[in-house]
Amino acid sequence: MIKSIEVDSNYINGNWKPTLKAVKNKRIVLLGELNHGSKEIFKSRNDLIKSLNQELGFNVILFESGIGELIEINLQKKTLSPTEMTYGFFGGWRTDEFVELMDYIKSNNISISGFDVQRTGGAFEKILIDEIVRLNLDSDKYGDLEKRFFNEKRKLTNRQAVYDSVQKSTHNLIEDYKILKLSIKKAERVALNDVSNFVVRTIENRIKYLQYFLNFVKDRDWSKRWKERDFMMFSNIDWLLKTIYKNQKVIVIAHNFHISKFNKKEEVMGEFLKMKYDSEMYSIGVFAGGGNFSNNRGTKEKLKPISNDGLDIKHVIKDFSGKVGFLNIPEKRNKNSTWLFEDIIINDTFIDLSGSNKMTLSRNFDGLIFIDKISPPEKRKK
Repeated sequence: MIKSIEVDSNYINGNWKPTLKAVKNKRIVLLGELNHGSKEIFKSRNDLIKSLNQELGFNVILFESGIGELIEINLQKKTLSPTEMTYGFFGGWRTDEFVELMDYIKSNNISISGFDVQRTGGAFEKILIDEIVRLNLDSDKYGDLEKRFFNEKRKLTNRQAVYDSVQKSTHNLIEDYKILKLSIKKAERVALNDVSNFVVRTIENRIKYLQYFLNFVKDRDWSKRWKERDFMMFSNIDWLLKTIYKNQKVIVIAHNFHISKFNKKEEVMGEFLKMKYDSEMYSIGVFAGGGNFSNNRGTKEKLKPISNDGLDIKHVIKDFSGKVGFLNIPEKRNKNSTWLFEDIIINDTFIDLSGSNKMTLSRNFDGLIFIDKISPPEKRKK
């Protein structure tokens, strides 16, 4: 049932035919990861992306990174180095493996965009100022908005933040973003272009982020905050598919949590996408059998040992003899696939805010990629 991809010792040059067969009629392929810092996942995923591009014509990649931060990277990819192209990602993805992917993207003229409402660097500031100048808007009034956003974000994300101490400055920043958005839209008839559309969309993301984080400071509702982020990521992908990448085949890269089509306790991006693009999309969860990874703080962390409390996904991966395997989940259970339709223990990926460690894989994903073992990626030296 699990098909060996037959990668080499570097987790590349695999035979991805089983995966290509499963997704050949899809427009959207979602590729997950159980954490944001695993070398072998990055390497094998790069290898799959090349096959998707060369064999099936997927020519757009959307990343779990800021929608504003990747605008310049995509526009300037012909002149930027592959290393410079990684600066739009959050720190955990600024690695040798992502540099390799950016080199392939650059060489094959693949389009990239971010879809996260969260800011992942400072690249948008220059684009925003350039657009303000191009449209003859008040640069003195609007030129410092991104610096103000950075400072406001730092205040809102402080665990000691108090609503009464931040609401005025946050509301003022929201209003200034709204005024700038209207000013840009007024120039629509004569001067707006694709960059303008991205700028307006990023401003809308800034407003939404400030609004939901201010509400979080007030009510401390974690589920609502996570839902707001995932819904905005869905909205950004939906906007990109309808506005920028019409009729193009798209790869989406994000954490397993976000690409999952179902979650018992949270509302996630994959669920929202499924409601609109169900027949057009294919979601692939990625899991590992052992090893170490780099967590979001950049610290090396070890995967947990196999659990003896029931069927652990590591049991399945351990029984598989290859380095990388692919499983297309059947629509209905049979004698060989019962475990896919029942809860299975998964201890090494974020599932929900309650700390759950079980999921029913057939409800969450269309396919699965198994990696025998993982290790931390090499951080790219500037």
